[in-house]
Amino acid sequence: MRSQRADRTEWQVLVVGAGNAGLCAGIAALQAGARDVVVLDSAPRELRGGNSALTKSMRFSWATGSFIAALLRDSDQHRVDDILTGWSGYSDEQYLDDWLRVSGGQVDKALIESITCRSADTIAWMRASGQRWVPRPDPLPGDVPVIFEGGGQGLQARNFAEFERLGGTVRYGSTVTDIERIAGDRYVVRGSGETFPIVSDALVLASGGFEGNPQTRERYLGDQWRDVKLRGVPFNNGAPMEAAIALGADTAGNWKKCHATPQGTELPDYVLPGQMHESHLLTRYAFPLGIVVNRDGRRFFDESAGYSNLTYVSLGQQIMHQPGKIAFQIFDGKVLAARSLPAGYLGDPAAVIVRTLEEGAERLGIDSGNLVDEVGRLNDSSGDLTPAAAGNTPRAPKRLDSPPFLFVPVVSGLTFTYGGLSVTTGAQVRGGGEPIEGLYAAGVIVGGLYDEGYPAGTGLMAGAVLGRAAGTSAAAHAARVRGKGSC
Repeated sequence: MRSQRADRTEWQVLVVGAGNAGLCAGIAALQAGARDVVVLDSAPRELRGGNSALTKSMRFSWATGSFIAALLRDSDQHRVDDILTGWSGYSDEQYLDDWLRVSGGQVDKALIESITCRSADTIAWMRASGQRWVPRPDPLPGDVPVIFEGGGQGLQARNFAEFERLGGTVRYGSTVTDIERIAGDRYVVRGSGETFPIVSDALVLASGGFEGNPQTRERYLGDQWRDVKLRGVPFNNGAPMEAAIALGADTAGNWKKCHATPQGTELPDYVLPGQMHESHLLTRYAFPLGIVVNRDGRRFFDESAGYSNLTYVSLGQQIMHQPGKIAFQIFDGKVLAARSLPAGYLGDPAAVIVRTLEEGAERLGIDSGNLVDEVGRLNDSSGDLTPAAAGNTPRAPKRLDSPPFLFVPVVSGLTFTYGGLSVTTGAQVRGGGEPIEGLYAAGVIVGGLYDEGYPAGTGLMAGAVLGRAAGTSAAAHAARVRGKGSC
């Protein structure tokens, strides 16, 4: 029987972070033979789950309907043919191409390719470890046709249940601030709370980025990000990442960029697990159906660059550089008549419906003359295309000439940061260009995956792939440390 004593200070495998990546690591370590595995969560138990609890789905490659069918609940099996109508699979090559094209810039192509190639196998492993999916109600091209049953909360509830069923221990309210490597490639971890210090044979860092720390945001992202609202939990302060860097870990990725998306102005300072429904009502991703302008009345973003699940992060980043760090999505009567907008738009208390562009500009503090000129140029150069439900082929911004007009103010919500630790394809942290024995990382703490944009669903998938790899390798390292051979 595994020891669950609250005062225990030595473990075979220690995982820092209880999001999806950390729990995948913990589950994989136990499945690989580690006897004693502990996961540290900086949040209290009642707020556990991390940003993973606020999501809906992962992006993964798949080739056959039978693969998708195997993920569904028994009650949905009779709907498989209907669910897959219009879908023809999503290959590893398509996945990699989407990721590299949307992210752009300098990324770790080998690491990304290893994630896309292992995505389907990892999904099958998650299914065998208790995960369940349901049909996706609102797919876009490049999405997968299923989402997690119960959304992110369901994902995390099943992750915690499986980890604890296998004998794992979770300690809450435990924030890591210092990591020391000791003889025999073991680790001492210190931090706040009664949990510390802890000695472990292998260490997995899966504690997210530094998005929850205003000072660190300002240092790396710039002063305009210091007071940004979070589209996620406030617990990811970057301290474990900084501790790993102080230990000698290499860094990777774009430390000046982050995952930020357009949100309603009612977005709170942060979002907690359990608030997923409210959070999704605040998303403002229907911008391809209209135009986006800043307070000066000027467009600053190509609304027709692609489907919103591939371009929404680019818009979120650019909003932060506009006057007042605010933008306005504008739609005309054709879009309203087609009922193409999600419910959150029409229920937004800050939105206004007006008969003229000038009236909307006056009510929201937009430069009216510039806006009218901008829309005039747009109407002169665009075809009068009838809007349709999201998911059709992207098109150039259409004419805005049919009142009434809906003006929706939007701000940027920060989800996670891009800069992080450098890892191998096996999730081993590098130091001085070489793998560090017994030290692994998974999830948002890993850098090199994104530079500019972000293809929706890739972060959670990367966390699962690297978390599984990290946990499996950590168990093997712990066994070697204790002289018990490989697992």
